[in-house]
Amino acid sequence: MVRLRGPKVRESSADEQLELQRKAKGKRPYYFSNPDVDKLLSMIMALTGELAVARDRIDTLERVAAAKKLFSSEDIENFELDANALEARAGRHKRLLREVNRIIIGELEDLEEADEEDYSAVVEQVEYDDR
Repeated sequence: MVRLRGPKVRESSADEQLELQRKAKGKRPYYFSNPDVDKLLSMIMALTGELAVARDRIDTLERVAAAKKLFSSEDIENFELDANALEARAGRHKRLLREVNRIIIGELEDLEEADEEDYSAVVEQVEYDDR
């Protein structure tokens, strides 16, 4: 028998979650001639990692349930979620999409920051032009 060991996992509230820096500083390295291919590859790799973790957890849950005779696959198929569960899933979906689209969102944020900096520089130049 194989035992999976790891830290106990518990759901944390939004207040307890740490906000980590999600964007690396500096220019992003590109490996393909088309930078969009790199972006797509990054998104696919993020999804692949998320899917691998999810499948491992599902496999573990199904094995524990089968070993303890807690519920069957049919029970899972017929289960109906309540409003709270649906809301929790929607939140997880939103976080997943944000993570997968992180590279695109980061570039958009860079463009917004650059536009604001450029605008401020132009305003400052016009205001303080000694002509």
